[in-house]
Amino acid sequence: MLITGIKSRPVYDQLHPMTGGLRHLVAGQGSGGAAMLRLIADMSPSQRQRSTLLYSTESFSGHDHLRALQTVEAAGLEVFPSNQALIDALHLHLGAAHMGTRLYLSGSESFIGTAMQAANAVDLNRDEVLREHSGTLVRRVWCAHCDTYTENVTHRVFTCPGCQLSLVVRDHYSRRLAAFQGIKADGEVPGEMPAAEELDT
Repeated sequence: MLITGIKSRPVYDQLHPMTGGLRHLVAGQGSGGAAMLRLIADMSPSQRQRSTLLYSTESFSGHDHLRALQTVEAAGLEVFPSNQALIDALHLHLGAAHMGTRLYLSGSESFIGTAMQAANAVDLNRDEVLREHSGTLVRRVWCAHCDTYTENVTHRVFTCPGCQLSLVVRDHYSRRLAAFQGIKADGEVPGEMPAAEELDT
């Protein structure tokens, strides 16, 4: 379980095989590959035969578990060069899924958040999804002024790549946006900027 001072931040699970699943979709990125490997090792042979693995080699922490994942017994392994490419494929898998599908997610907070948007789009129940956070807690930030999302934000004040405004990152996490909110840093007093401290991630 993840403990932070940000009450809106999600509480995560530890991946374990869920009972009753007719099909298991296991999606992860970067350092999340370690949790995927542990999950598959804990599954029964019949569960492995009904499991499809989706793995993105894009990583904020530099960890890559692809070689190990290529050796596991599963119904299939799909590899993607980016987290967004995996999310796009996940939308397709879930769109064609039937009752009894179980979804397992592991990786960065931004990856899990965007993957959960795909799960919510098909109304997967909370007890059909497990999420394990892996790696750093870098933040995904949504700009309230131009609607741009920025990945891997580590400082309280940063420049939005969309509108070039200096934004301050608020501590509230939006599940709907799967991101923290960024607002104009000197919005109250023009020219007066908060300290560009490193975020408490």
